[in-house]
Amino acid sequence: MKRSVDRVLTTHTGSFERPEDLNELLLNQVLGKGVDQELFEKRAREATADIVAQQVECGLDVVSDGEAAKPGYLEYAGSRIEGFGEEIDASEVFQFGDMADFPEIAYRIYKDTVVKIPVCTGPLRYTGFEHVNRDIANLTAALERTPATEAFIPAVSPGLLAMSAPNRYYKNYDEYVLAVGEALNAEYRAIVDAGFLLQIDSPDLALGFDMHTWMRDQVESRGFRTVQDLHVDALNVALQGISSESVRMHLCWANYNGPHRNDIPLQDALEPAFRANVCGINFEAANPAHAHEWEVFTDMKLPDGKVIIPGLVDSKTEIVERPELIAQRVKQFANLVGQENMIAGVDCGFGTFVNVLMVNPRIAWMKLRALVEGAERASEDLAKGK
Repeated sequence: MKRSVDRVLTTHTGSFERPEDLNELLLNQVLGKGVDQELFEKRAREATADIVAQQVECGLDVVSDGEAAKPGYLEYAGSRIEGFGEEIDASEVFQFGDMADFPEIAYRIYKDTVVKIPVCTGPLRYTGFEHVNRDIANLTAALERTPATEAFIPAVSPGLLAMSAPNRYYKNYDEYVLAVGEALNAEYRAIVDAGFLLQIDSPDLALGFDMHTWMRDQVESRGFRTVQDLHVDALNVALQGISSESVRMHLCWANYNGPHRNDIPLQDALEPAFRANVCGINFEAANPAHAHEWEVFTDMKLPDGKVIIPGLVDSKTEIVERPELIAQRVKQFANLVGQENMIAGVDCGFGTFVNVLMVNPRIAWMKLRALVEGAERASEDLAKGK
């Protein structure tokens, strides 16, 4: 993972809104409808190239494939791991605790959403090589046309997948989540072996506290920190044989525009995350529930070798942050942990699920251009000792 040595590098969190026709193809896949596979492959390849080109045009240093070929950052794994059988609607499996009092908000955001969560019905084994190799090939081809400083491909964490996908095979939750970790190792290795950074999407270490799922009893009976530590253990199993320098992690409290009254403090998510065999840690730092938590680093020491990637623009609002504000935020973190130990990022993805649009895509790109400009201003000030 490259460091912000000469200037503050910029990145984002992974997903972007897909083109409308690709959205439809992905939605039909989720619904089990027939899809012209040749057309899907063509449109996924083209969309990846376009998304990468736009990232580079914005000036971002560390880019991704935009998750163009995935219906979402979570449920895609069900089609890549043998042992996941039937699929059930996400609304049957989990809900955000602080949204229980605001069903009208949940309806407004998710009324057009179709998210199918897999169910574990047998021993887990990774079989998705064709899919991950397609993602790798699409990003490789896009970068040949539009080079970037560095590139990453996101993949779901074992903890989030296990927490969301009900277990009907393994004898207990511990055995189940560790089996998920063992299965995901193949996908993680494929991404890193291809020369890309691997991003672990791990909102379970933060969101999991207020995420009411089929295994909620584990959180309530054992305590959330115990579950966090178990999830980190499973992640480290999944990362066996992979250098931490090739891995970054994304933490968040869920990419929804709700009250977020029950979010745990950033420190309570970072402490277990620091045990993970990863180098970079991306977390929400722009939204109003967590923008104040940059101060945690006044007392909390960043472990040697770790790099923070604070989100400096919000992925849930269509207000475009001013470069001056972003520069201030960059300097807050840089002055606490050192410029070389931070990268300017985004709170979460702009295209988390198909048919869920928080931010107009044109505004999303405006936010990213502002991020780059703000990082450039901060880099100039930091070079002058300001």
